[in-house]
Amino acid sequence: MSTKFMIAAALAVTLSGCGALAPVTGSHYTSRDGTLQIQGELIDNSDVRIFVNGAKVIDDQISLLHGEGRFDGKWQDKKVSASCATAAGGKSGTTCLVAVGSEQVTLTL
Repeated sequence: MSTKFMIAAALAVTLSGCGALAPVTGSHYTSRDGTLQIQGELIDNSDVRIFVNGAKVIDDQISLLHGEGRFDGKWQDKKVSASCATAAGGKSGTTCLVAVGSEQVTLTL
């Protein structure tokens, strides 16, 4: 099996087993109380940018060879992490599991 397929499968299993995750929301997520907004962008098929309440907290490159990447940042003293994978052929976009403190969401870029 290809590495990309295994990453996508692992991401799907991880997401299905975690009840605290928000559903896939596209490239933008707003918390239920409206106090947290998480947005993602993919520039030129490799540059991942993650914003929290409008502040850019991650700006890094996905591996062109593997189509994946793990990134870290900070927002108001909270750890921000993103684990991203691009589907084979890049046709269905890039999916990122983004965590801000205890809030986790899946974005499709």
